[in-house]
Amino acid sequence: MSEPAFISAIVPTLNEEACIESCLRRLRLAGADELIVVDGGSDDRTLELARSEADRVLVEPGGVFQQMNRGAREAGGGILVFQYADGSLGEGACSEIRRTLEDPAIAGGAFRLRLDRPGLFYGAVSLCSDWRNRLGFGPFGDQSIFVRAEVFQREGGFPQDGVLPDHELVRMLHRGGGFKLLREPVLVSARRWERCGKWSTLLRHWWYSALYLGGLRRSRQAVIRGTEVLRKVR
Repeated sequence: MSEPAFISAIVPTLNEEACIESCLRRLRLAGADELIVVDGGSDDRTLELARSEADRVLVEPGGVFQQMNRGAREAGGGILVFQYADGSLGEGACSEIRRTLEDPAIAGGAFRLRLDRPGLFYGAVSLCSDWRNRLGFGPFGDQSIFVRAEVFQREGGFPQDGVLPDHELVRMLHRGGGFKLLREPVLVSARRWERCGKWSTLLRHWWYSALYLGGLRRSRQAVIRGTEVLRKVR
């Protein structure tokens, strides 16, 4: 039986040796009770480093959402937090999650996105992320989505055949009226923006988002390919 206020943090990884230790230490400081790393087949030192910090380290091929679903099945907590390895939550984050879920009507939530680079461009990206979330598109996986374990399992987890499984989980929670975007931010690395170019990455986000929102059946594979490209350059 899962403990209601016990928080299991699930971290999907693939070649994250540069940031996995820092991520897990920050999650401890944030108040997570259990740390589960689910690796997708790293060929660097990710597994070795993760084992020194995490409570459990699993290997699950098939993509980030399959990794997170596996971690959720293995978790012992009544609250699940899905944390990407290049994100950092503040020290009071888990206390805020517990306070939020004291309201039985709320099934889950996420944090506001803040990129870890200074400057007008990255500040604007973070601000646009807030606006996008308010308009009902997102949050996405890099915003540290949290959810009651019983709700997550009842709904079948992240849909494996979805175009944007993280957004589709959030939509499901919204439909039940039980999703809350917290004021606190999660600080996320801007490495993919730096690696692939700021403007080209932004344009790709806009293009694939437009295809998804347009609901064009013939564009489904384009959206899937695009979102996979964006995740692989993280």
